[in-house]
Parts: sequence; C-alpha cells; structure tokens
Amino acid sequence: MLGLPALIGMIVVGISVGVFAVHLAGGSKRPALADEQQAQSIFLLDYPESQIETIIYTQSRRTAFLELPAHRTGIVHGMGNKFLTRNISLDDVHSAEPAGVLDLKLRLHDMTWPRQTFSFANETDRNTVRRWLSAGGITNEPTHVL
Repeated sequence: MLGLPALIGMIVVGISVGVFAVHLAGGSKRPALADEQQAQSIFLLDYPESQIETIIYTQSRRTAFLELPAHRTGIVHGMGNKFLTRNISLDDVHSAEPAGVLDLKLRLHDMTWPRQTFSFANETDRNTVRRWLSAGGITNEPTHVL
C-alpha cells in the first residue's frame, strides 16, 4: 500500500505531465484573427444571414467587433484554440463602459459570458465599439422608481 505522500506526489506529477502535454500540443496558444476575411467567415458560419458593415479589432486581434444593421453588433472572440461568436442587440448589453484610456469593460445579460474587458489600439476604435454596443453610451442599468 502506498503512503499518502507518495500518492500526492503521483497526482502532482500526473497533472503536471498532462498540462505540459496540452501545452506542447498547442492548447495554450491564443488565436488571433489574421484579416477581415477570416473574421467574416467565422461569424458567417454561425450567422449566415448577417450583413457585416464595419469590423474593428482589439489590440491583440483576438477579438473582432462587427457592425451589423438594425443596431446589432457581432463579436468574434478567440477562446482557447477556437472562436466564440455572438450576435447581440442593445437589449443584450448590461453596460459598455471605458476602463482606462483604451479599454472597454463589457457586461452582457448572458450567463455564459457575462463580462469581459477588451483593449483597443486607439481611443477612436474603443469609442466606436462602445457606441455600437450602447447606443451612444447609454447603459441598460436597472432603474428604481421612488
């Protein structure tokens, strides 16, 4: 029978080897969007009826925000080695507030992806995406009537 220290050591070594194997297989790489064609094709796989007007990338090019008709915004965001897509309306956004000079803190009414902070290359891109997401910066905070 193995002692407790030996068992703990085997577990630690096993987990470490597993994490290292995933890293070597490319599991720790963060995807980046190469160009507009890639961002459009990823988004259109999930939302083929969409008409994309403008695309703005985050500084890391890990996320693309797509301006869509009817006050909707598309998002293509790299997670793991895959891409997450969302087609959101103004009602889906809880808040979109500046965080620092180039960052945007986005809170959604989506329990699978409730909040995220994005960094942009410049303030103009950040403000443009904020306008798309919040109709000029108005947030959907709950109101209290007295």
